Parts: sequence; structure tokens; C-alpha cells
Amino acid sequence: MKLTIVLCIILILTVSISNGQEEKSPTYDFLNRRGYIFPGNMGPPDSLRKWPDTMYYDTPYKSKLLGSPTIPISFGRVEFQNGKYQVTPTLSIGYGYAWFFGDFIFSENDKIIVDPGFSFGIMGDIGIQNNFDLTKPSGLFLGGFIGIPAITLFSGYDFLAKTPIIGLGTRVDLYTLSQNRLKPCGKVREMRKHKKFASMIVDE
Repeated sequence: MKLTIVLCIILILTVSISNGQEEKSPTYDFLNRRGYIFPGNMGPPDSLRKWPDTMYYDTPYKSKLLGSPTIPISFGRVEFQNGKYQVTPTLSIGYGYAWFFGDFIFSENDKIIVDPGFSFGIMGDIGIQNNFDLTKPSGLFLGGFIGIPAITLFSGYDFLAKTPIIGLGTRVDLYTLSQNRLKPCGKVREMRKHKKFASMIVDE
């Protein structure tokens, strides 16, 4: 009986240690999911690779666009009804996808630092407050947006109010909550040559 207990404890410890050794860093997980071929591994020809041959920490990288799911939040909108434009205070929240220009850096503490710029995307939302009245939904909106990280301009059509809409608000890009939500679009390149003392990102 004692021998069985001892063997079970040894087996559990062995499995725990092996699982701990197999854990990879968040930076490895991010790059591996997006097709980066780590140095020493076989992959497609260089011309078909999306990523540079070697990646470095603390080095700014850039692709044609960056993408992320997003949660748009609108605080007000302009409606066209009865031949008139009407400004309505509205609180609405939705879901969409944003593409934006910018660059990103892999830091040595396994965080991705993103410097976003101009953005655009598609979205849909449901109004949860209309003209300060929480009992009356403001509508069902589908459309697009442009903006910068702090301010976003929405434009589209409200299918409940049956009117074109222009709205102003902000949004939460989900890569700020989980770095795996960030997706570089197109080939990735160094913005400038990495520094001599920059550490290479390896398979670990």
C-alpha cells in the first residue's frame, strides 16, 4: 500500500515537472500561432515567409496593417428624421473589427507594446440608452468607423429607427486585454535595424 502511494506521488511529480518544462513564453505562443519559423526550424522559402528570419526583443516592427476585434462605445449621434438632422445623446455598445496603422515591440518581459495610429473598421451595436431614457432602446446599428485610439467616428444605418446615423464615441480594442488578439496583416519588417545588444527571440 505504501509503495503504491509513493509511486503515485512520484508519477504526479514527474507529470507536473514535465508539464512545467513544456510551457512556452507568451511571446513564443504569439509568434508560433502566426506562423513565425524560429531559427533552426524548417519552413517555407524566405520569399514566402511573413516574418523576418530572426526576431529581436525591444525592436520596432511594422506590417501593412494591424488588426484586432474591438468593442465600440458611442456617446451621441446625429439622426436624419422627418427631413431634419437631430442630435441625440445615446449610449450604445457593440462589437466589430478594427484595422489600424502602427508598429509594435516585443519586450523582454513578454509584453507586446503597440503604438497605434489611424484606424478604420466595421461594427454593429445595440443602443442601451436613448436620450437619457434607459427603458427605450436606441436602435440596432450596422456600419463602419474611422478614427484614432481615443476618438472614433461611426457612420451607418439604424434598422430600428430606419435612418442613417453618424455617431461619436470611443472603443476598446481587444488586443489591449489579450495580446493574442493582435494580428499583423501582410509581411512584417523591422522599422529600423535592431541594436547590437538586442536579444534574439528564441524557441523557449
